[in-house]
Amino acid sequence: MRRIALLLLPALLAGCATMVGSPADGMGGFLGDVISLRTNPHRPVIDSDNARRITGADVQTDPLRVEDGNVWPGPLPPARTMSDMQRDMATLPPIDAPRGTAAPPASLRPAPAPAAPSARPVGAMPGGRVLNTPAGPATTTVGSNGVETYSLPDGRTGIVMPNANGTLTLIGPDGTTQTIPAPR
Repeated sequence: MRRIALLLLPALLAGCATMVGSPADGMGGFLGDVISLRTNPHRPVIDSDNARRITGADVQTDPLRVEDGNVWPGPLPPARTMSDMQRDMATLPPIDAPRGTAAPPASLRPAPAPAAPSARPVGAMPGGRVLNTPAGPATTTVGSNGVETYSLPDGRTGIVMPNANGTLTLIGPDGTTQTIPAPR
């Protein structure tokens, strides 16, 4: 339909030739670019089976054949277990010790961390402080690494995290959390 309209366009514009010029000026070049009655020299070379199938050509291909022998690699090695990895890690030297020594030399040892200030509110015990929780009083202790831990009367333990809003979050080893007011 478009080709017919393009061919009729010069005839329709023939009446405008007196005012604007010839409507057919340049039309031959335009039609030569749009409609090709001869082989296009710029057409891509079709040399693959898929391109031949697209153009509708009959394509003959060789069937797939079974290869002789076993083409697959052998079975996978057994998966490593956690005990295998732990056994391998036990045989490695410690990361912070230089090779060939049991402990790092004094020049490479880290400086001891400054002691954390311990605020002992009312009800503080020599080993830490006592926190009132819904499960009963929790006794806290501050480890040498500065981490405060708690112990409940039923034997549950965890970490104490101070919050900026005056509360403490108690984090259990199973991920449970409790937020309690911090003692004053």
